Amino acid sequence: MTQVKHCQIAIIGAGVAGCIAALALSRHFQVVLIDKQSACPDKVGECLPPAAARILRNLNLLKDFEQRQDLHIPHYGIQSRWGSEQSLINDNLSNPDGLGWQLNRAGFENWLREQVIAHGIETLWPARLLDAQPGSDGWLLYLAAQTQAAQHSIAIPCHFVIDATGRHSAFATKLGLKRTVLDKQIALWASLDCSIKNQLACIEASEQGWWYSARLPAQRRVLALQTDSDLLNKGLQHDLAQFCRLARTQPGLRALLPQGIEQSGTMQLHGVVSANSTCLTQSAGHRWATLGDAACSFDPLSSQGMFNAMATAMQLANGLEEYGLSDADAAIEVTRLHQAQIKSVWQHYLNHRAHYYAQERRWPDSPYWQRRQTHKNAEFS
Repeated sequence: MTQVKHCQIAIIGAGVAGCIAALALSRHFQVVLIDKQSACPDKVGECLPPAAARILRNLNLLKDFEQRQDLHIPHYGIQSRWGSEQSLINDNLSNPDGLGWQLNRAGFENWLREQVIAHGIETLWPARLLDAQPGSDGWLLYLAAQTQAAQHSIAIPCHFVIDATGRHSAFATKLGLKRTVLDKQIALWASLDCSIKNQLACIEASEQGWWYSARLPAQRRVLALQTDSDLLNKGLQHDLAQFCRLARTQPGLRALLPQGIEQSGTMQLHGVVSANSTCLTQSAGHRWATLGDAACSFDPLSSQGMFNAMATAMQLANGLEEYGLSDADAAIEVTRLHQAQIKSVWQHYLNHRAHYYAQERRWPDSPYWQRRQTHKNAEFS
């Protein structure tokens, strides 16, 4: 038997973008937040830039977030070895918004889910999108929801759909939309116990790609190699000892990996995740819009993926609040403005990406760096 749930706005995806959108929109609309997972799984630790404080403050979340010491530590800045052997430091000490944070990423997303529930927003997880049918004033979503007892089907009539399902863009894919994919980049990441006093995050270019490392809460540290999927050393994703040997070839990483740490049980190799640059061919349409990675996904080098998800979620919420849902012309204007905003963000990102990859020319014969130069010439001419 199919259960029917009514709402004004259905948000698919309870990550950063989906939760921020739900919290902002629930002040004016009836919202349902849907996700295929019952909780956020482990993710690469990430930096939340200082400007994110403005969004958390707007949603009355900043004070509670700052008190959750298990979720974050201060982000003082980044030490980078990029384009030369010289190490440079870019710190946040003079940033008017403060230092920013290094996150327990899964903990942060699950905390956002807790805030959604605390605000009385209806949630539905785990639930998987099966189909989406358009109507004159909205959409009818068909979902498969899982309970301890059994799986059952749910139909949700709504006036507006927000796709915040990450790179899979589950709703947009149902509409037949494709993604433009610029590269094959992945991140192979590990986490380890680390009591080293260095407070800075670290970026180091290498022949294979580039490395990222940063402190996490609870005396942990993340270490990740960004390279193309077809260039990854055979078996590296399953071989912690080989991963450590490769990381130790980097001057700024040797001190993080004392000999024997790979046998100590204090370091874990988590596997491979997507880290490529992609965008949907269309980011909004008839009473629907995409947010975060569902609209466009960024290279981790930009350090803007999570903040972009939060900022565009707030902008879309503001547009829906201003124009409302009842008028067809108003709905068209909301999606037109959102499409223009995503296009602007994407173009700015492309320029940023081209600028930084053009600085690194120490490995002219490296397939990874040759591709970055080729991409730059092809995409930004």
